This record gives sequence, C-alpha cells and structure tokens, in this order.
Amino acid sequence: MDNHLKSAFIILMLSCIAATAAYPARSELVSHERNQHSVSYSAQAQDFLNERLYRAYLVIQRFKGTITSDPKSVTATWTGHDICGETTYVGFYCGSPSGGDNMLTVTGVIFNGYSLHAPTLQGFVDQLPDLALFHAASNTFGGDIPQLAGLGYLYELSVTSKDLPLQTLRGGGDQLGLIGGVHGKAGFIAADFNFAFNVGIGNGMGHLIPGVTDAKALLLNHNDLSGPLRENLGFSKLSYLALANNKLTGPIPPSIGHLQDSLFEMLLLNNQLSGCLPHELGMLHRAAVIDAGMNQLTGPIPSSFSCLSSVEQLNLGGNRLYGQVPDALCKLASGPAGRLANLTLSGNYFTSVGPACAALVRDGVLDVKHNCIPGLADQRRPAECAAFQSLPKSSCPAAATTQVACPAAAAAAEDAAAATGERKAREYSSYVTYATLHE
Repeated sequence: MDNHLKSAFIILMLSCIAATAAYPARSELVSHERNQHSVSYSAQAQDFLNERLYRAYLVIQRFKGTITSDPKSVTATWTGHDICGETTYVGFYCGSPSGGDNMLTVTGVIFNGYSLHAPTLQGFVDQLPDLALFHAASNTFGGDIPQLAGLGYLYELSVTSKDLPLQTLRGGGDQLGLIGGVHGKAGFIAADFNFAFNVGIGNGMGHLIPGVTDAKALLLNHNDLSGPLRENLGFSKLSYLALANNKLTGPIPPSIGHLQDSLFEMLLLNNQLSGCLPHELGMLHRAAVIDAGMNQLTGPIPSSFSCLSSVEQLNLGGNRLYGQVPDALCKLASGPAGRLANLTLSGNYFTSVGPACAALVRDGVLDVKHNCIPGLADQRRPAECAAFQSLPKSSCPAAATTQVACPAAAAAAEDAAAATGERKAREYSSYVTYATLHE
C-alpha cells in the first residue's frame, strides 16, 4: 500500500476502533431476547439524561416500525429509556462528540450481521445528528442513499488489512477516546468491519490529529440502494467511495470533480448508471482506483482522463462506451512515472486503439476484449457492432474537448512518481474499497 494511503489508513483503523466497542456476539442476542418483557413501553422526555437522547429515542422507535424482518430479534431490545445501557438497544452506542459539551448522545450504530430488512435508511441515519459511526454490513436496506450533508461527524471505513495483525485491531473506548469515550456495552473488536466515524479524531488527550479528518468515506456496497447519485456528491470531500452492487441510476454528477484533492478510491461498479462520462471525472488526479464497470455509461472517454496521474486500477468495462481509446490515457502506464497497472475496457464498443494502447494490449495491462476493434482478437461480431453504430448517440460535451488543463497537483504527483518509481501491480484486496466487496 502506498505510504500516503497506508499512514492515513492505519490511523483511521486505530481511531475508529477507539471510538466504539464491539457489537454483541450472536449468543448475547439470544440472552437479550430471553430477558425482554413483552409489555410495550413508551418513554417520556423526563426519563432521559438529556434532550439529545430523547430525540434519538424517537428516531429509533420510528425506524423500528419500518423494519420488516429481524431474524435475530435485535429490535426487541430497543425499548425503554436506557439507550446507552449494557444490555439494551443492541447495536447502538453512546458517546460525547469531540468539541461538544460532554453530553451523552448516540454516536455509533453497528448492525453488522443482524440481517435486518427495511425499505430505507432515510429518516433514520440522517436524523441522528451526532452519529459518528455507522456500520450495516450483511443487512438489506433499500431506497436512496441517505442525505448525509447535515451529519458533521459521519465517516465510514471498512477495515480489511493485512498490514496489521489481528491483535492490534483490539481496543476499548476508554483507551484512545476518539469521540470523548464510549458509554456502555464495553467490549473489544476482533473482526473485519465497516464503520462510519467522526471528524473529532483525537489522541486520548482531547486534541485532534491533524490531517486525519480529511479521510472521509462512504461504503455501502451490496445493498438495494436506488435512484440517482446526488448532484452535490462531490462536496462531501470523500476519500473512499464504494457503492458497488446496488441499483443506482442516472449520470455520474459533474460535482465529482470537487473531490480532486481528496478522493483516493471510487467503486461504482454493477449499478445502472447511465449518461456520458463527465469531464470532471478525469480531474481526480489523486485517485488510485476508479471502477465504474458494469453500468450503462455511454460516449467516448474524455481527454481529461489523461490527468489521472495516480490511477492504478481503471475499470470502465461492461458499458456502452465507443470511439477511440485515447492514447494519452494509455500513456499513464508508460515510463518511470506510469502507475496504471490495469485498464479494463472490455465489453464496450470502441473502434480503434493508438500505438501506446496497442502496446498495453500486448503487455496484458489493457483489456479490450468484446469491442469493435478491427485486427484484435475476441471482438464483437461485425453485425453487432454495425447495429450499435446505427443507433442515435447522446451528445457528450466532454467529447468535443481536445485540450485539457490538468490540476497543477497532478503534474507534481507525476514528478514524484517518476522519482520514486511507484508503478506496481497490487492485489485487489490491498485497496480499501475493493476489500469491502469481500467482507
């Protein structure tokens, strides 16, 4: 793993571990079920330590009413006023947000492995304003991606690392104090997990660790999320974005270009995204992974993709892209500065490659199988290519742009790569976002 990713990644892992205790074991859930009374209970505001906890209670109860499947009876513990208790409200964790008034509130939600079903997370995640951690692997939540703009603390990270032995992934909230300490449900983490965690990353003494707060992530693979990507997605300052294997539709928003100084990895594969590749996507000069394969994207590859000086894995396979594969893109794999180790464009309708791209085909770096390129093996049938060429094509503004000004930082990154010789093929599991696909 590159040093600029590795250092932030390790700090993030340790920080999110410090922010919360582990979710209860499966056997503990059975104990919770046996100890619950069947009598319904409606708490009142005066029953809670503060108004924040009462508001969280109301949000939780509304969400509880939308859950259609709960095979482990987790929601049976969501009753009463003791949200921060040791044996109540399984999956919820309390703390005091960094920089706040030390007032307890719900700062963590961990539903990993509970197999809950609900039509949407809207009205739940977005209504817990102090939420720092959200982990919901192995559940089924549908609907749109929740509006997270109002959640100033929310971060998410998937930890699947070979760089740290398992025992270093252990810690309690009292040891490092990410968000003022975690109250109740004490325990330890010793497994792979997804997290959403807070801007208030501390060192145990109430101070922030500089630079870490920029490593924001949104990891929601393998859900039933639908609808378009939000127009303001690029203003979130994400570092890791993984929305693979959902049902998202519509175009990649141009605002993605605002992530040019923060985004390291992006997975959008296996959705139903459509429209042209935006010019702004090529401005992500810090991104090592861009994967938008298996969608319905169309048009040529914008010339701005020549600015992707840090890209190592670029997958646009399984779409409806056409035209010439830009030689300037293929040159990102050449020379001592080249870092591009895998360029997948198979399953599209490209019609030609230049000399730099032809060299990558020979070297096994570029996959252009099942396209419409004369003279290359494993291409589509001529009749299939002709049928596609006869279809009306959408107008893609970026396709008309031949001159492109790359971000200044991209040139600096290229110079640095040339000095250090960083190009290398890595295992997919070494990337944060790809690792989350196999949890």
